[in-house]
Amino acid sequence: MSSGSKKRRTESEGDVEKELLDALIQICADMNDSSIILTPLKIECCNATSSHAASFSKAFCDTKPYDTRVLFGDVFRNGISILRDFEVSKKIPKEKQTLFVFNKLMDLLKGDRRLNLSDPLKFRSMSGTELTVLVANHLLGKLATSSCYLVDKNCNGKKGDQCFCGEDSCTMTGTYGDTSIGNPEVWHGNLDIINNNDLAVESLDEQPDTPETPGEKSPVEVKLKASLIENPQIIAQTIVFSFLQKKRHPNRDHFLTPCIGIGSSELIVMLYDSEHDVLLESSTIPLFENELSCRFSYCAILVCWLTVNYRYFCSGLTERYKMFKSNFFNIAREKINVYEHKLQFRNVRSSNFPKLIDPPVKVKAYISSFMHETHKMLCENYAKLNKSDEESSNEINESDSAGS
Repeated sequence: MSSGSKKRRTESEGDVEKELLDALIQICADMNDSSIILTPLKIECCNATSSHAASFSKAFCDTKPYDTRVLFGDVFRNGISILRDFEVSKKIPKEKQTLFVFNKLMDLLKGDRRLNLSDPLKFRSMSGTELTVLVANHLLGKLATSSCYLVDKNCNGKKGDQCFCGEDSCTMTGTYGDTSIGNPEVWHGNLDIINNNDLAVESLDEQPDTPETPGEKSPVEVKLKASLIENPQIIAQTIVFSFLQKKRHPNRDHFLTPCIGIGSSELIVMLYDSEHDVLLESSTIPLFENELSCRFSYCAILVCWLTVNYRYFCSGLTERYKMFKSNFFNIAREKINVYEHKLQFRNVRSSNFPKLIDPPVKVKAYISSFMHETHKMLCENYAKLNKSDEESSNEINESDSAGS
């Protein structure tokens, strides 16, 4: 191999390391608008106990943000510690399962992050469900312990086992089936996707499904910024899925359960702890590097990696964050027993409301000692990388000057 090829390869690996470090800092620090933070929400009113309009497509939930912010990395300390050790000391996980998903992250970062579409122009006319399946197939499945996922069998536009990217050789690693959860007495309905039987994934369409066409999504022809506050359906789904996971896996260390929302250009993560009644909403994360790119952003990859593997990486709530109650237990008290003990997975039979609150003011996130020390270590490592790049550049310039 020529020295030029070696140099290009080294520079490419250096770029990956710097981009990963930059994305990690965004998750571990509240420095600017690009930082990924979580906002605790308090529910003021909802129809969680109304059997008349309790389906997800008819859910409404008026929320108010608390005047505090949580760093995204502070509830994923197990995963952040692994990435911090790798970035600072080049240590890799020793536990077999953790090493497996760590290698999946590295493979994706060092490989092709592009979403290859046979016809890029079709991207703008894809329905929300089609785009969500596309992301599940080309991103989430590549980061999880298993690439399997279940898609709502009622969705429109099914192409057998073909992926929506349009490539003849690209097949879905998921299948179509019954994704219904809940109980007809309370919130219930179909999830767009259940990833690896453990994570809810929902399209952030601007319009909900209609009763006449269950599961059908309106084409996302106008790309609007997705807002979780305008999408009460995903709040209802996250809460129900958290209670369901608590019922199915009562021995887990904690019950802070996430749901990923996929928009046309962004994604969000919603989390609910069905033991401590805490509801967290993430800031929006750019899905792609820029508006014209089909290359997944490093930040989206990192957030999705932590989230799809939350069983290993989510550390749960610290005592400080457990005080920010969502008020769901109180609002749903007459049917809380149904949520606690009578939710089902599959065989659950059975107009979003306008935004009701003012946009939250900018509030600085609380910096825990863990996040403070992590941020300090990452920034020191980032400075070392920059210094190394400058020294390499100077050596090349001196070599070129001497040769001339």
